Amino acid sequence: MTSLPTRKAWPALLALVAFILVGVGCKDFFVDPKLTSVAVTPSTTTVAVGATTPLTATGTYDDNSTKHLTASAAGSLTRSRPSGAATVSNVAPKGVVTGVFTGTATVQAAIGTISGTSAITVGPTLTSIVVTPTTVTVAVNGTQQYVATGHYSDGSTSVITTSVTWATSDNNVATINSGGLATVVSTALSGATADITATSGSITSITGVVLTVQ
Repeated sequence: MTSLPTRKAWPALLALVAFILVGVGCKDFFVDPKLTSVAVTPSTTTVAVGATTPLTATGTYDDNSTKHLTASAAGSLTRSRPSGAATVSNVAPKGVVTGVFTGTATVQAAIGTISGTSAITVGPTLTSIVVTPTTVTVAVNGTQQYVATGHYSDGSTSVITTSVTWATSDNNVATINSGGLATVVSTALSGATADITATSGSITSITGVVLTVQ
């Protein structure tokens, strides 16, 4: 009858088993996965001058696993037109891009020799919002379409009707949807008024836009 190995023999036996596993191709079980690529998200983004936006670095390994690497990646600008159009933080919180000048930049996140990039467009700063028309009279259940125009630090303008947050000062007079369409409610009294505003970030439209119930 075959006897079981003694307690003293177990370490040697376990070492033999490990050696056999390595020999038959199981050595990867004992090796940390190898980083094969780094992806930066979003891969393209826009930030205003003076504003910030966070980027995230994610590593993919040879065992198909992934890991967030933002805190350990080295961030840098590989291209900037004009020079210094944006900056990227390398201290906590890492990966935060700041727009400096209007232009474009490429941000790189690297772990050793493996890296990924994100294309950054730095745009002018929104300085004010103008809503038109400024004064209207609308019948009960009637509608009025408003338009929001953004004015920027470089002197340019852009229609931003669908990207602002609309509000009315009195929902008992009129409501307004995300596209700037105001509707006078059925119970509104003739002569009642509601102020209409549009907001983007910290910028709110100039006051004086008034809807009056007919």
